[in-house]
Amino acid sequence: MMINGRPYSNENGYIDDSLITNHLQEEIDTVMNWIAENISKRKTPLYGHTSYGIKHLLERDTRIYLTNNEFKDAMLLAGYKPVDPNELNWCYCISKKSKAFARKVW
Repeated sequence: MMINGRPYSNENGYIDDSLITNHLQEEIDTVMNWIAENISKRKTPLYGHTSYGIKHLLERDTRIYLTNNEFKDAMLLAGYKPVDPNELNWCYCISKKSKAFARKVW
């Protein structure tokens, strides 16, 4: 869900309201650059990759840990709106050919 235009998660009583803006500026810049370089927009939703999975790809590449909510906040700031903001793990209108999905995980 969103409150005041920012993501807010409440799953089984666990509240995640952390935002990317709570991180150091250097980390924010790294995350925003990673999104810009590794995620590509498209007009239709991609349901095979959610905010939860993509945040792990970001962590693999940058070694920056984000909560799911912080990652959703970063995606919003980067211009990616969720298909359904009421879902816990957000899907976006992004390309399955995005650079982030091309790397093999070993």
